[in-house]
Amino acid sequence: MYTLVFILAASLVAVLSGASTFRQIGDHVADIPQSLLRKLGARWCYFRRLFGWPSEPTIRRVLENIDADELDRVVGAWLRERACRDTDGMMILAIDGKVLRGAWTDENEKFTLFSAMIHGVGVTVAQTQVPAGTNEITQVEALLAGVPGRAGTQVVVTMDAAHTQRETAEHLVAGRGFNYVMTVKGNQPKLLESVFGKCLPLLRNSPDHVVEERGHGRMSRWSTWITDARGVDFPHGRQVGCVRREVFDLAGERISKEHAWVVASTDAADTTAGDLDRYVRNHWGIENKSHYVRDTVWGEDAHQAYTGSGPQVMATLRNMAIGILRLNGVDTIKETTERICRDRMRVLPFLAT
Repeated sequence: MYTLVFILAASLVAVLSGASTFRQIGDHVADIPQSLLRKLGARWCYFRRLFGWPSEPTIRRVLENIDADELDRVVGAWLRERACRDTDGMMILAIDGKVLRGAWTDENEKFTLFSAMIHGVGVTVAQTQVPAGTNEITQVEALLAGVPGRAGTQVVVTMDAAHTQRETAEHLVAGRGFNYVMTVKGNQPKLLESVFGKCLPLLRNSPDHVVEERGHGRMSRWSTWITDARGVDFPHGRQVGCVRREVFDLAGERISKEHAWVVASTDAADTTAGDLDRYVRNHWGIENKSHYVRDTVWGEDAHQAYTGSGPQVMATLRNMAIGILRLNGVDTIKETTERICRDRMRVLPFLAT
């Protein structure tokens, strides 16, 4: 009775209207105006004399039984093409995992998704489920398998300290032709010691790059030092650096100070201290621009989806909704979904991205 494309399109409109569960998607789809149903590809019912729409049980069965990995691949490719069409030949990806606290796997394990988001624009272009009994460290290859390395495009992958692994570095550089920027912490004690020893003499000098920001009743300063990685035993490491963050009150008294130690495969011709500062700081945009938004706008952690592909497909629809809005220059995601909910026809300019 309904094509798969139409059910997915109607579900996306519902998510863009703020729907966060299968029941809400069904209710929102039932409220879509006839003119919009026609544009989405609904079929005309000659008996009822209107365009038909699927019920909530139908939508639920479809979303729980489609190939979630294939949907992620198609959606990621679509978003990536549009997010990168105006770039200058470089794509910076942040990778990180997110536990869906309301969902569980068939093995009674927490349901974890691993995703990659483009820095700055905040569009998630790849996602995969972390199998039960393992962790996201083992899933870097699977996550980035659908991200092509295009001629003339440099791909840089940023990650937190959990992913600072020799195997990951080898796969990214030797296997895929990508570059990496990795944070170094105590889980790699020998590497941390080497990077610390290499950078410590630099801290006696003026930083290579400084950024200051004022807001929320305080001032933050990021100071960055960078140098070559000679003597540091890590696959394809070419540069190491330190980013020091200091927080001051408005009277100038320092409140806190912390250091981030970094190893990168990029060379000095491509990455300056300012670039390294942006890579490290923008990496956490995946938390603020993706994970946090999915929780606060759609209540993802409260959605108890268990069956089949349901949890992953719902996350994919949320990723797609966020990506469509951000590609249209929208940062106020919650307000925009509320605005679309008041008039579903307002979704059309966004779907024409």
